[in-house]
Amino acid sequence: MSRFVLAGLLATSLVACNGQVGDPPVPMPTQPGVGPGDPGAPPVVDPNAPTPVPIGTAENPLGRRVRRLTADQFHRSLQVATGQSWNDFERFAASLGRPDYAEVTEQGREVSMTFAKFVDDAARDTCRRAIDADRASGAPGVILQGALVGDREPAVLEENLRYLFLRFLGQALPPGDPSLEPFMRILTLRDSDRDLSDNEMRDRWWAVCVGLATHTDFLTY
Repeated sequence: MSRFVLAGLLATSLVACNGQVGDPPVPMPTQPGVGPGDPGAPPVVDPNAPTPVPIGTAENPLGRRVRRLTADQFHRSLQVATGQSWNDFERFAASLGRPDYAEVTEQGREVSMTFAKFVDDAARDTCRRAIDADRASGAPGVILQGALVGDREPAVLEENLRYLFLRFLGQALPPGDPSLEPFMRILTLRDSDRDLSDNEMRDRWWAVCVGLATHTDFLTY
């Protein structure tokens, strides 16, 4: 019987020592089946790293939002740029978005077809009268500040055009800037070898003025 007791004690001792003598502990992964360095492992966070700057979305932008001029802002800006006041402004101010504070209490800032139509009407009227006033004065004027309707030299035309970009859009452009090219084509393009008349040049400067007064950069901030 002592033989069976001795065998039992020996078996118990072997089981108790198995896997403990000389074997290091096995670390447990933080997630089942995922160890450090595996693709599914959680990222290692550096406590000294700078806090990332959040990026806005289309629904909730964090940067500056472009806003359209109000009706009164547009009218004042046009008067400063052209030196002329649009006589029909009070008549169509509501169509440009000015509230009456009876039924409408908020400034309209939508760029609608109605807004675009009256902006164009205002620009055409004030630009025409501004150029006519410049021609009548015979001195450097508001639109024709560095050129006359009789000038045809491209360098003279471009100099006056650069002045208008600064006056209307607040952009100080260098000579030959690509933004000037479409407007220079208006001033210099010919369909024949015939010289342009002064009245044709007047109309071309008028078109340039209208183009700048209806430019997106003039109507927004």
